[in-house]
Amino acid sequence: MCACAAAGTLRAGESGASATGSLAWIDSDRLDLVGSVAAELPLAEAGAWRVFASLSAVTAIEKATENFTFLVDQVGYGAAVGARRPLEGKGAIEVFAREQGVNLVDAAGRARVRVLGFAWESGGYRGAYGPFGWSERIAVAGVVEHHGVSAVASAAGEVRYVGPIAKSRRVGLGAVATVDALLGDDDGVDITIGPRVEFDLTGDRRMGIFVSWLHGGNPLGLATDGVLAGFDFAQGLHADAARVTPPEISGLAAAGVGSGGRGVARLDIRVATPPFLGGTVAEVEVDGNVLTASDLNDLFYLYDVGVAHPFAAWRAGGWFHHRSNHALDSYNPEVTSINVLEGGVESEGWNRAEPSQPLGRFGDLDAQLRAGWLIDSAFGEDSDWHARGGARWASPPLGATRIYISAQLERGDVSGSWYSAGVLLPRGWDVKVEFRHDEQLYSADQRARVAVATLRY
Repeated sequence: MCACAAAGTLRAGESGASATGSLAWIDSDRLDLVGSVAAELPLAEAGAWRVFASLSAVTAIEKATENFTFLVDQVGYGAAVGARRPLEGKGAIEVFAREQGVNLVDAAGRARVRVLGFAWESGGYRGAYGPFGWSERIAVAGVVEHHGVSAVASAAGEVRYVGPIAKSRRVGLGAVATVDALLGDDDGVDITIGPRVEFDLTGDRRMGIFVSWLHGGNPLGLATDGVLAGFDFAQGLHADAARVTPPEISGLAAAGVGSGGRGVARLDIRVATPPFLGGTVAEVEVDGNVLTASDLNDLFYLYDVGVAHPFAAWRAGGWFHHRSNHALDSYNPEVTSINVLEGGVESEGWNRAEPSQPLGRFGDLDAQLRAGWLIDSAFGEDSDWHARGGARWASPPLGATRIYISAQLERGDVSGSWYSAGVLLPRGWDVKVEFRHDEQLYSADQRARVAVATLRY
């Protein structure tokens, strides 16, 4: 249940988005890795209340095969809308509506609850780094609808202590304990506790290294016991989502509907290191996507790991690109994937809220091109190369908005096409209609027409 708190009135610098991403190895008989992403996105401000939406996903990975294909066991998710009000010197209160669930991957099975709840948290609880000392959060909710699990209520809490261990106060050491419980016929509780070290990346951003013991009893959780060891990145609230100078934590959240009962969901997070060697950055991007259909729901992940160097308003670099494809809540005997070692160039505004390449009175044009060696593929390996790229034209400003059209293509061992038209709105919002043709989908209909709302942070 994502939240952010402040003492006193809501400050302008607390009107932006917050995001976290983590990856951990787990000592478990069933799982090998656990990855998570979460984002809280501002919707509006009503007096002292901050209205927000939050999205989160937890991916439980059984193992990685020899060709770097991940065998995913399940995906847990949370989606909420809520409002939060700071209390003078006493933290903040929150009301929310939330869906929490879990879907098996490449096997049939799902469960969820929908709840209405209330939460309190201490001041500064959602700061990415600091304040030092104790911070807490507690939330309780009543279940209004459930599927695949019988429950009447949920409760969650977190207690954290972090103190400085360096004179610069740029490094902190502490511990975190969390509880996430489901109450009812199918009751159970997840408990984690363990130490962590945090590093200040400035600008309300941090990196953390942690070890946690997990007891997994909540039927909507990982459902396993073990020890987790990993790292995380976080970005707290800030006034402007644009990060001019890395380190950067950014991404997007999107949802939509389409013809034939299609549904779309996407959660993307990018992490870039501080610059080195004259501006070069190392970066990681994890992009999770769901596209539902009447016959089968597709789940696919895109991973990009590499380095990039800026020149003028462009970036050039090299990346390892991986995509793995799965079926959500459906039996799937074979997981497909593609791995590419690629180089390329892209404009600073590519996949961002603000265009970066002005064309004078004709608007702005952003573009990306990446191509390289096909390491391996589940689609026949009929080609030893693979390429992908795209372009987006945005009109001159029309008040606070811009109209745009975009096209993206993927060619090589497997092909895909994405064409869209939409409107860029203030504060990182984007609404569009899109036609997709994706040969990596399991659904019998590999074409989709969808309308999507996106918020970039």
